[in-house]
Amino acid sequence: MKGTSYLLLSQICFVLIGVFTKYIGSALDSLSIVFFRVFIATVFIAVFAIFTKSIKDLSINRHDIVSFAIIGFLVCMNFVFFIAAFSYTSIMEVALLSSITPVFVCIIASYFLKENITINIKSALVLTLVGVCIMNFNGFESTHFLGNIFVVISAFFAAGQIVYIRLEDRDHTALDTAFWPMAFASIFLSPLMIGFDFGAVLPSIYGWLFLLGVVSTGVAYIFFAEALKYIEASRYSILSTLLFPLFSLFFGVLLFGERLTSTMIYGGVFLVVSGVLADHDKSVFDMVVVKQINHKFLGLLRFVRCV
Repeated sequence: MKGTSYLLLSQICFVLIGVFTKYIGSALDSLSIVFFRVFIATVFIAVFAIFTKSIKDLSINRHDIVSFAIIGFLVCMNFVFFIAAFSYTSIMEVALLSSITPVFVCIIASYFLKENITINIKSALVLTLVGVCIMNFNGFESTHFLGNIFVVISAFFAAGQIVYIRLEDRDHTALDTAFWPMAFASIFLSPLMIGFDFGAVLPSIYGWLFLLGVVSTGVAYIFFAEALKYIEASRYSILSTLLFPLFSLFFGVLLFGERLTSTMIYGGVFLVVSGVLADHDKSVFDMVVVKQINHKFLGLLRFVRCV
């Protein structure tokens, strides 16, 4: 029960990235937003470690500096493109397209980790291409298409981050794995803040930035780490692939009046199923289950469209 609760809470926190970014709007560019996000998250995690007497978990040795710096760079690229996407497209589209991350993980892992590309992965790749084509077939303005491209690029860097962590295969705590990449990302982005007019930013914008850094990054990663204490990583990945789009649909419709189109419904189903296929081995997760998820997810999307 605890694992499920932490899973749900982590997904809600991650979904709120789009909500807070939408409220920030055009007040700041994506690079500035990402700097505030990672910097605030870094400070929050450090304070959390102090209050929970886990400060030792943030220790780092010189052999890990380069590794965390590389992960920090990948975090920067992932966050920048992900945040930028919300300026061009809807929360729902971003969430649905993010489902392709596991597919990229498998493709990159096959090259760097020499993992086999199974029939599941090949099927997932085909479903991904079909889903992306459907979502961008007629009805999307050019700005939406650009936003979708940003999400795909973001998913690629997110996958690279996952594969690199697996490639290193070092024993780290949940806190230092979250803290140091954020810290290095803050350092990489800090030169861009030279000359930034902090006084020109409205207090309300700082409020949204604070929530983005604390709730959608710091707290989200803590809930994520806690969930993995009770739930297997593979199960968490599959459930998050399904829950993230659904929670995003809920907030997109409730707060911003976003509407589903038929291309988003059918393209989204292909993308989510491709993510699930890439996340799980066929011997455990067979095509019968995939078809059941396809049917249920399609029903939920149609229901939301009618609301």
